[in-house]
Amino acid sequence: MHERMKKKQAKNYSGALPPAFKAMADSTRLKILLMLEGRPRTVTEIVEFFHLSQPTISRHMQTLAGAKLVQRTKKGQKVYYEIDPKVMRSICVSLATCFPCCSITIEKQIMGGAKAQACGCAVENEKQKTE
Repeated sequence: MHERMKKKQAKNYSGALPPAFKAMADSTRLKILLMLEGRPRTVTEIVEFFHLSQPTISRHMQTLAGAKLVQRTKKGQKVYYEIDPKVMRSICVSLATCFPCCSITIEKQIMGGAKAQACGCAVENEKQKTE
């Protein structure tokens, strides 16, 4: 019974995760993002690297695009995918500011001159209650 309860809690919690974190939770999609960090790539290039079927890679790309982690650019008959740097930066900043225990300072140039806003996570809320 205890194990079933854990699974149910995990399932409920994962439903609350932002789409970007759900998309990055899959190891293949995370590897695709790392691959796209270097330069934009076509589905064909990604298929050749992973040795997975084209429909499988296309589904992964749809998930990443749905989470707004990648942008599509059509050049002729080819579609190129690349990381959306603004979205990725926002995710990184949100995650870093969520964990004060990490002591990560977000530089002014990254935040456009403003200090990072806390994400409203439980740790930050508890910290504010005690102050």
